[in-house]
Amino acid sequence: MEKAGADEIPDDAERKGLGTPATRAGIIEKLVRIGFIERRGDKKTKYLVPTHKGEALITIVPEAIQSASLTADWEQRLLEIEKDTYSGNQFMREIDEMVSNLIDTYEIIQDAEVLMHPVYMPLGKCPHCGNDVIEKSKGFFCSDKDCKFTLWKENRLFDSLSKKMTKQIAEQLLKNGKAKLKKCRSVKTGKTYDCTVVLSVNDVGQAQFNLEFGNHGKK
Repeated sequence: MEKAGADEIPDDAERKGLGTPATRAGIIEKLVRIGFIERRGDKKTKYLVPTHKGEALITIVPEAIQSASLTADWEQRLLEIEKDTYSGNQFMREIDEMVSNLIDTYEIIQDAEVLMHPVYMPLGKCPHCGNDVIEKSKGFFCSDKDCKFTLWKENRLFDSLSKKMTKQIAEQLLKNGKAKLKKCRSVKTGKTYDCTVVLSVNDVGQAQFNLEFGNHGKK
């Protein structure tokens, strides 16, 4: 964020960043919490990517609002107001004028409602209630909101195997009730092995797992 809008600012202009490291962390956490971005990667390397909801928002928001340099300019104006070198009333008049112009000139994006509310493709049937299971940012959920069945992407069992709950694995579990995993690595011992994850559900529909090994033993 220190270089936000750098490509839009002349070389001889003062560089302007967005906020401080402390405020940026809060902004990122809020964007993750409301579903505009999500974290991906492994334990060593994490990166942020936009979700479908985030990409849809970028599509329908006017370009003027998307500009990082605009936000950086506002940050600079606020600093000038704090130093009493710029008028707060003037700043608010400029924002009011900009918003009025955007309202007058904005064209509604076709299919905006569809963009913000995507149609989720079913991956399989819920083993508890029989409704469709769909993928969302944090896992694979039963489409019936009253059902508790979920296959979480951040999964403690899979973490212990150095594996991730992927879409392909979720589809196998829903279709066959089990999924084969190759080259699992124990976090405790570092040993590698193959196993089969067997899916079941408890009385309230929560997912449970057992491990089967080559000798048909279970864990």
